[in-house]
Amino acid sequence: MKAVIIGNHAAGLSAAETLRKGDPSWDITMISREDVPPYSRSLIGYIVSGEKQVEDIFFKAADFYEKNSIHALFGAEVVKVLADEKAVLLSNGEKVNYDVLIIATGGTPAMPDIPGIRNKGVFGFRDLNDAKEIIEYCDDVDTVVVLGGGLVGLKAAMGLHGRGKKVKVVVGSPNVLSQIAGPLEAEIFEEYLTEMGMEIIPRTSPAKILGKKKVEGIETTTGKKIKCQMVVVAKGVRANKDIAQGADIKTEYGIIVDEHCRTSVPDVYAAGDVAQSPDNVRKEKWMNALWPFAVEEGRVAAENALGKDTVLRARTSMNSLRIEDLAMITCGLTGAREEVEGAEVTTVKGPGKWDSKRFILKDNRLVGFALVGDVAHAGVLTSLITKEVDVGKVKKELFSGKYDFSTMLPLVRENKDKFREPEYEEVFSFF
Repeated sequence: MKAVIIGNHAAGLSAAETLRKGDPSWDITMISREDVPPYSRSLIGYIVSGEKQVEDIFFKAADFYEKNSIHALFGAEVVKVLADEKAVLLSNGEKVNYDVLIIATGGTPAMPDIPGIRNKGVFGFRDLNDAKEIIEYCDDVDTVVVLGGGLVGLKAAMGLHGRGKKVKVVVGSPNVLSQIAGPLEAEIFEEYLTEMGMEIIPRTSPAKILGKKKVEGIETTTGKKIKCQMVVVAKGVRANKDIAQGADIKTEYGIIVDEHCRTSVPDVYAAGDVAQSPDNVRKEKWMNALWPFAVEEGRVAAENALGKDTVLRARTSMNSLRIEDLAMITCGLTGAREEVEGAEVTTVKGPGKWDSKRFILKDNRLVGFALVGDVAHAGVLTSLITKEVDVGKVKKELFSGKYDFSTMLPLVRENKDKFREPEYEEVFSFF
């Protein structure tokens, strides 16, 4: 059997390792546009700031492919899936045949279609090449405008701030982190970033990049001009789903998969940031781009390709962010993207200046939370959400911050049928 895996990061590598361990006889080919060992993209901000070197963020050795008998096609780009031929077409016209295809192509920064967007000094913030180009361009830069105040935008801002640049974060929405958190959490981070010396400019959208050939500033849709020498675009990520066009592979925001990571075409799977997979809280297919989910999806896709009947665990949106000593974790329906009809929302501030906890319940079930500052035991809350446990008996403990596993154990034991997974087996063995 021959497997082709498109993508060389969390999902693709997880799939490759699972296939190799499951059946040493498989012929595995990995195709990637990048030509470096796999690395953690979430850490490229530390490369920009100078806190880490490139080799520090590699998570597989360069000889990983040789040791695992994986044929690596690096610096190659797949432009189309030829499902009828069971092959993929490369940009150089070459075709690579497969018996099983796993698409793990990730995403690409969404660049606004405005004048000057191709000027020198405009960068995305998605991969190692972006980080390297930003560093090379930084010497004559005093001020940087970061377009976007989400997770990627704030990581870019922190990287450039750490490099000694003046940073202005331009946000189209009323506040930063608008896709994952509420106004309260955003206000905390905005105050924290402002105290660090950054400038947050909300409700502002760029109309054009100023400068004939290289960046000299931006002009907003209201006509305001902001002087800068570099622009970093971090206004969201678009799933790399274009290769599915014409192959009868169903797509929406990403490539739609079922709980087995199967697409609508036989023997074609998708995993990672390109996959639109089941969300157990929203009860629909959703884009939940998270490293652990990507690893799991790669494994599940490979195990099903090997003939097993493996399904994804219950999951929903989760996000985490740490800026110096300030941390945040959100999960589920936080009210950032959607209103939760009939929800009971409880917010607890303190004890510290930056501490805040917000709980969203519906019908006595926890459907979302946002923790800022003290984020301990967030995993317990996440389990209560994904297992859809009735928390009516423990509201007092939740709202007082007493939701560590030992405190919640009676509730877990009461709902033990929902917790029959390997990570809980050792706990239940004592009872």
